[in-house]
Amino acid sequence: MTHVIASPRPEDAASLGPLQLRVWLQTYPNEAAGIDETWIREHRGASDTPEGIDWRREFIEAAEQRPDLLFCRAVRSGTEIVGFLCGRREDVVTPRADVPA
Repeated sequence: MTHVIASPRPEDAASLGPLQLRVWLQTYPNEAAGIDETWIREHRGASDTPEGIDWRREFIEAAEQRPDLLFCRAVRSGTEIVGFLCGRREDVVTPRADVPA
């Protein structure tokens, strides 16, 4: 199986929200920490709404226009997006004190 990492296209936004929600539901439930399916849907479920998809599309477009400030990459297996990472670039990265260097 070949995976390709590349910038997502604006039309990919509709598949990123459901993927993010699915990953959170598979990865982060932790009853001891008070994180259950209900909590995840309340805090991360907006990524799967029309508004969340519009926000993601705008972010992808902004990352294309301002790669010095934003980044977004998608992992494709064939035509399916199986992972992604998006974020903001910072001028200064400050290590967390609780993480060993």
